[in-house]
Amino acid sequence: MAADLHELYHQDFKIKKLSAKQKSKFKKHSLKYFPAAVSIILHIITMGIFTIIFYGVQHGKFPKAHPKDFGTGKAIGFMFIPFFNYYWLFMFWLRMADRINFQFKLRNKTPRVEKGLVIATCVIQFIPYVGLLSYFVLFPIMIGFVQGGINELARIK
Repeated sequence: MAADLHELYHQDFKIKKLSAKQKSKFKKHSLKYFPAAVSIILHIITMGIFTIIFYGVQHGKFPKAHPKDFGTGKAIGFMFIPFFNYYWLFMFWLRMADRINFQFKLRNKTPRVEKGLVIATCVIQFIPYVGLLSYFVLFPIMIGFVQGGINELARIK
């Protein structure tokens, strides 16, 4: 029984639907440990440019399990297209959360990145003046969760 790959990142997807070969293939990643605190500091110092580039590169380190998964070039490049980047901001971060959480599910562990936090961080960014709250408070919190998940995945392979 082959799994429908379009539903891989749905919260109710049962990992048991995947074959052993698929599980093995999807578990392979090339993530490396990087201190979350350094990520947060570099996010603030570079006004978010580090965040786009660093986490765009992380997209390329995950296996392409879902038909709509993207790599480094697309992740970073689409963030610099005017107006389209408003849409892409959500795709970028939500897919990052999905990919991290899927890796934890493959290893029979609890997903670490809360999608509600990711959505709230992206939405609040577009509210005038309040968007600064997103940049200085919510993005650092989200980055901490995302990098914490990546670091744990790098540790447990």
